[in-house]
Formats: sequence, C-alpha cells, structure tokens
Amino acid sequence: MTVLSLGRLTLYTVITIFLLIPGSSRVALCDETHTHTDNGLHFAHPLITESPSPDTKIRLDYFFLDVNGKVEDEELGEEGEGPSKFKESTIRLELEYAFNRNISLEADIPYSFLDVSQGSNENNFNNIDVGLKLATFILEEYGILLGGGIEFGLPTGNDRKGVGSDNIIGIEPFADLGVKIQNFELIGFLSLGFPVNQNGDQDEGDELGYNMSMLYHLGDILELLLEFDGVTVLNGEEDGQSVLNIDPGIKVAPFNNKDLEFGFGAGFPLTDDEEFQYRLISSVFYHMPFLN
Repeated sequence: MTVLSLGRLTLYTVITIFLLIPGSSRVALCDETHTHTDNGLHFAHPLITESPSPDTKIRLDYFFLDVNGKVEDEELGEEGEGPSKFKESTIRLELEYAFNRNISLEADIPYSFLDVSQGSNENNFNNIDVGLKLATFILEEYGILLGGGIEFGLPTGNDRKGVGSDNIIGIEPFADLGVKIQNFELIGFLSLGFPVNQNGDQDEGDELGYNMSMLYHLGDILELLLEFDGVTVLNGEEDGQSVLNIDPGIKVAPFNNKDLEFGFGAGFPLTDDEEFQYRLISSVFYHMPFLN
C-alpha cells in the first residue's frame, strides 16, 4: 500500500467512525449552535497543542527559535563545517471555521525569517498546512471528547533558502482525546506524518508525533499551561532520532471575554536530540461564534 493510499484510507476510516455515531445523538449535536459561552463540552486552545474542539477563530502567532546545530542548506552553511547557529522567527496566521461542533476546516499560514550567524539571512513562506478536524461527543456526559482528522502540508517553502520545502507534501492523519474535570483540561494528540513527492536525493522519514497539554482555569481571566510536544523519526536519513520538548505558558483574557485571549509561553528540549535551544511564543486568539 502506498503512502498516499494509506493517508486516504486513514481519512476514510476517521470519517466512517464519525458517521457511525448513533444517528439521533449525532443529529442532535449537529443541530446545536456552538458558542464559546454555551454549556456544552468545549476545550480551550493551548499554545503548542491543537484544541480537539472544532471552532471558528482567527489566531496570530509569533515564534522565536534559537537553534544551535548543523545547517544542511548550501546557502546557509556546509554540513560538516561544525555547528551553525541561527535564529528563526515565524509569524503564523491560523484560520479555522467550524460548520458545527463536530467538524471544522483549518489553515495555518506561516512566514519565516532566518538570521544566520555565518551566511546570508533569508525569509520566505514556510509550508502551509490545511486540515480537517472531526469530533464526537458520545462521551460528553463524562467530560470526554474523542476526535481525529487529517492534515496536509503544502510545499510553499523554499529549499534553497532553508525555509520549508518547495516539493515535499506532508500527509498527517491524527487522533485526539480531551478530558475535562471542572477547571482542569487534559488534551492528547497522536499523529503519523508521511512525506511524499521527494526528490531523488531527499530521504525525509515518516514521523510519529505526540502532544499533551494540561491546562487549568484560574478564574475567568487566567489559564495556566504545561505542554509537551515530541516527534520520533521512524525511518529515512534520521531514523531513530527522537525529540521531546516541555512548554510552560499562560493565557489571559484581559477584558473578561473569552472570545479574545492572549497567550505567552516558552519551550525547552528534554532530550539529547533537539530542534532548538529554546523557543518563545506569543499568540492572540479571536473566536467568532457568531459565524457558526
């Protein structure tokens, strides 16, 4: 079975499971208009981990990464010259539209700037991601949300500049789980990433990705976050490499309105394999329940 066939099969499987929800329950849930203030089960948006709840929102992120490692792109540094230091800043626009509380479409549009210690600075669109997110509420009375979906990484980057890729397409089916107990929220994601359309000299491997977020609502204004994100390369040139990061953060709703929130966080590697020395993130979330 090819990777493309596996991606399609996974998508069909997720949709089939969703459609097998007992008809009366699914229809009743789809008929509800989801807002950020309703009494239904809804999960807040962490900073690194995705929320399992389909939502309608605009999100703007700023990421800063301090990297100390080998840069393989010829424009940025020759591999084998020793560690190359660079800093990467990314501005990312995230758009999500929920047709109802069970399904949404999402697009992530990042633009990255590289500041290289030895070499030319570069900037370009990074890979744009588009995805389908599904959620079921059959365990809603227990505070549990089950879901999944699929995401596609589009080759909108530039290999020559060292920003994303201009030929590799990413296919990433995922499954997620949300558990809510009073003011505490636990979210987990598990994904499989398959890079396709590689050139002859490229050997990007399949990746197992995992994210976990623990969030605590400290009143109506402040949310405390502790997140973990990681990836393990399953084959290819970097077979066996595994990265795990820890990401503490906070979110605030300064106007006592959950439709507008601000988030701030930092990330640090916990493993010997690492993608950065540290990263910083700031986010603005604006939810638009009136469009649902």
